[in-house]
Amino acid sequence: MIIFDFDGTLADSIGLGFELVNSHAERLGYKRVERERGMELSALEIMKEAHISFFKLPRLVLYFKKLLNESFDKVSIIDGAVQLLTKLKSEGHKLGIITTNSAACVSGFLKKNNLDDYFSYMKTDVAIFGKIKALKQAKKQLKTDFVYVGDEIRDIEACKRAGVPIVSVPFGFNSAMGLEKKNPGLVAKNYDEAYELICSQIKE
Repeated sequence: MIIFDFDGTLADSIGLGFELVNSHAERLGYKRVERERGMELSALEIMKEAHISFFKLPRLVLYFKKLLNESFDKVSIIDGAVQLLTKLKSEGHKLGIITTNSAACVSGFLKKNNLDDYFSYMKTDVAIFGKIKALKQAKKQLKTDFVYVGDEIRDIEACKRAGVPIVSVPFGFNSAMGLEKKNPGLVAKNYDEAYELICSQIKE
């Protein structure tokens, strides 16, 4: 089984996310972090740089999920994602998604891109620092090993803690350089390379 992150891995939504968060920084009382800078940082490091406290975080996450929901029809699928998913599915692999994004955003996006019947496992609305728990729950529920595909340093850290192999893609939140430091040798330049790396992890 292969389980994918959603934002920045399948949906090209990270730019929109940074735009929304930065446009409300002054009004909501935190500092802007430009995307180029954010690509080199983990989610926790961005919180520190923006001076966002853990106390404020839940309210901010809910607020920006609502704004993202309202704008998500503008988001396109990342080039090569459909071809990768189709290839994996045709080879008999089961596919899943674990994401912090909402069920409404994910289901609407998949339907728009004719992918709504591709995934047999779905876990949405995961807490921003709740992926370790979500990955462990998936292992228990599915009763099988799986490979995770994600775009963040946070994904790498969660997978290591949960004992899940991860292939990283530099299409979203973090840059290839930032990902390579945390996940050496398992960062794909494109989805063709991601396919090869996913297959290498399945064989192991």
